Amino acid sequence: MDSAEVMRTEDNNEDGIETVENEDDIDISEERELVSDSCSTKILDSESEPLDRYRLVYFLFYLFGITSLVPWNFLITANDYWMYKFRDVEPNNLTMYVRKTQFQAEFTSYLNVATAIPNLVFLILNSLYGHLVSVRSRLLGSLIVVTLSFIVTTSLVLVDTDEWQNTFFIITMITVVIMTAASAIFISGLMGTASKFSREYMAAVISGQSLGGIIAAVAQIISLAFKISPLHSALIYFCIADFMVITSLISYAFLYKIDFFSHHVLRGNGMVVNRNREAYLTIVLKKIWVYAFSIFAVYGISMCVYPAVTVLVESHPATSGTDWNNIFFVPVVNYLIFNCGDYAGRLVAGFILRPTNQWVIAAASIFRVIGVPMLMFCNAQPRKHLPVIFLWDYEYIMIMIVFSFTNGYLTNIVMVNATRVVDMHEREKASSIIVTMLSVGLTAGAAVGMLLVRLL
Repeated sequence: MDSAEVMRTEDNNEDGIETVENEDDIDISEERELVSDSCSTKILDSESEPLDRYRLVYFLFYLFGITSLVPWNFLITANDYWMYKFRDVEPNNLTMYVRKTQFQAEFTSYLNVATAIPNLVFLILNSLYGHLVSVRSRLLGSLIVVTLSFIVTTSLVLVDTDEWQNTFFIITMITVVIMTAASAIFISGLMGTASKFSREYMAAVISGQSLGGIIAAVAQIISLAFKISPLHSALIYFCIADFMVITSLISYAFLYKIDFFSHHVLRGNGMVVNRNREAYLTIVLKKIWVYAFSIFAVYGISMCVYPAVTVLVESHPATSGTDWNNIFFVPVVNYLIFNCGDYAGRLVAGFILRPTNQWVIAAASIFRVIGVPMLMFCNAQPRKHLPVIFLWDYEYIMIMIVFSFTNGYLTNIVMVNATRVVDMHEREKASSIIVTMLSVGLTAGAAVGMLLVRLL
């Protein structure tokens, strides 16, 4: 397409953005490279919108949503595996009881840092400079990196690392950092792509993220029920993760062959030519700052107590000595029930999509803070300062269900509405900002959570 066919405004546009007067004459040569010539020509020349046959694109978005949080869900679930890998292997240990090694005691904290910091840094970098690389390259590249990283992690399961635990720890942390950075790029690009479709496709991605947590929790409970060894259970976790990531990689590589997908991807591109990216970011942020604050509040509040405080909650003393107390209580309530409640909230929000007023959404996000003291007054042990008010299991479970349901419900509401108050060509940038603020909330909440544990 000749550049003379594109009509733009004068260079002295006060916002630093050149707009296109004739949307039909947009230069989409860059996006044409993302699809096959036959497909793109057919899409651009056709006046009718293609159909999502067999809901294929919808289900693939669901799969991508699950895959986007696979690293976090499956790495944190394999806690028994990490404890085994970093156990005390000294043969002359004559102590009467087994104490945690330094690696065992500190591994979860290191894992949180190795995931939180790269996730936040690369979400910010992607928000600022992601436009320099095509969405397809970012998503495919990040999936390839996650796949290779998880294959390395899986291959080390059956390797005897007892004699080189320090090296194994360093390799694991480096792998986690690389994997998390790639996942952050994938999540941001995925949200931007989904924002160009109807609301249900964004809801599919968001719901898929929660479903991934359910899959990981169920895998953990099954391994505990059948008393599978830490090595074999980790092998199962990681193989499931490998399968999901590889399937997503192959699916996304062929996604641009689908007319319905290509039509929506092309529809939102080329409508704005930016000469001042900073001004463009400011314009989008002015439109969605209330939603950005809301998602920050939702996840900042959730991470204050989940999982730092909730993982310490024990079953009622009457169940002491039972498998429910010793083995299943934390995996079932803290992981499975929370993820199911979160998933249910995202599903329900996808159908109702209420409220729509941004200030009501912000107020509801802040009001969730009431769940923080309620969970702290549950039977979290050990504790020195606060009394236990909600001692019974059913009280804790009810609080957890409401807390997790509102987390998922408001997440979906914010994600969908934030991309509907901006123009089509601004949706990818808007979703990138929202995902970044979500990560900021996670990081801030995790820091506060470390302090709240000391107040118990």
